[in-house]
Amino acid sequence: MEDIKTVNSRMREIKRLVRRIAKSDASVLIIGESGVGKELIASAIHNESGRTGEFVAINCAAIPENLWESEFFGYEGGAFTGASVKGKPGIIELAHGGTLFLDEVSEIPLHLQAKLLRILQEKEFMRVGGRARRAVDIRVIAATNRDLGRMVEEGKFRRDLYHRLNVIPIYVPPLRERPDDIIYLAEYFLRVYAHKTGKKFAGFSTRVKEFFLHYHWPGNVRELENAIECAVNIEENVRIGLDSLPYNLKMLAKSCEKKGGSEVYNSCDDLEEKLKILKLLAKYGWSVEGKRKAAREMGISLATFYRRLKCYNL
Repeated sequence: MEDIKTVNSRMREIKRLVRRIAKSDASVLIIGESGVGKELIASAIHNESGRTGEFVAINCAAIPENLWESEFFGYEGGAFTGASVKGKPGIIELAHGGTLFLDEVSEIPLHLQAKLLRILQEKEFMRVGGRARRAVDIRVIAATNRDLGRMVEEGKFRRDLYHRLNVIPIYVPPLRERPDDIIYLAEYFLRVYAHKTGKKFAGFSTRVKEFFLHYHWPGNVRELENAIECAVNIEENVRIGLDSLPYNLKMLAKSCEKKGGSEVYNSCDDLEEKLKILKLLAKYGWSVEGKRKAAREMGISLATFYRRLKCYNL
């Protein structure tokens, strides 16, 4: 639980909720934008649960379509061409007695959603090429940055599985909605990476703090951490300055300063991002599916992508 660093009241309530639900076997659905720390919360639930098995995490968007069943259920020796003669356990089997964390659960194909639902209901599964059913004791925690309710209405996600996963929903607010965490987390990451590099810092310059507090942080906590790691490795002075930030943030901050107003510290002034969006839309098209693919390539949710379009008047 101590891994969840926060001073924000909403995040503190999430930590209290984690403690209350940890001992339960009920499924949990963690909802939030990319980079807010959904896996960290899932791991905290497992660590507080007392379950003796492993915490097994898998990114559902990273599994090739032809490998889904073997990755999930494992396979018996010789089940298909190229299969190991010894067979191989899948992630469900590896999570026996522990917790299975399904990140980006919206990417599970429909035909597999039915099989996952059966496992959740019957607590048993069968390896690919196998004949014997195997009992399994797992707690499932799923996470998504997409609107699963809308996907259900569009026929892209099973309604029964959605309700089975969404027993206990947890919404994680984006970093821009908890500004009290921005400097707190920045200073925490500064200590972490200063220790790793053996450097000593007195903190951040006023200009950096002001930029951090007004920047949109589309990549959330992950983007903030990456920015601090970059700055720690580059900075030669005792305080982190604008020039040590990642190039895109440094140029955005300086561009906004020239405009004379902190209210314009917004990634909508980032010409590089605007051009990237236009290139991706040219590549995938302006349809909803095209925008979804563009958002996925940028590592942001579809909702965030639409906000960027509105921001850039696209």
